[in-house]
Amino acid sequence: MVQLSQSDTKSTKITDVEQNPLLGLVAVLLSCCSSGFAGVYFEKLLKGSDISLWMRNIHLAGYGVIVGLFGVYWNDGDVVSEKGFLYGYNGWVWWVVLMQAFGGLLVAVVVKYADNILKGFATSLAIIVSCVFSVFIWGFVITLQFSAGTALVLGAVYMYSLPKPPTKILPS
Repeated sequence: MVQLSQSDTKSTKITDVEQNPLLGLVAVLLSCCSSGFAGVYFEKLLKGSDISLWMRNIHLAGYGVIVGLFGVYWNDGDVVSEKGFLYGYNGWVWWVVLMQAFGGLLVAVVVKYADNILKGFATSLAIIVSCVFSVFIWGFVITLQFSAGTALVLGAVYMYSLPKPPTKILPS
């Protein structure tokens, strides 16, 4: 879930960490661009090949497993070899793993049968719904920024869903 921190200003500590807003903005913009390019490439992979959706998911997941296992053994190899790979897993961890797997399959189906833009709108709406539920469950306070962002997302979804006007062919 994504939300701004709403801590009390009296209880916040001032840290000596120097922050660079321009560097942060550049990092966010690069992240957005790379995410967009990855989504378009993923859509091209799914729609432009003769391989089934499920085989393509297994193919792409294979790379993720290799990179993930390398990262686990690079960072926590001693602990994993001593206590085992699944040490500390409980019901909640398995629930999160299953939800992430289901979410990945759902994204693949949406991208295969709709498009990457619709997936982005669905993700944005899911964030909004999660925040609204957070109001009732955890007491999340809706701010002006959140309301403006919600209005922009809902407006974009509405404009995207409008039918295209017929195109006129101009005589040459």
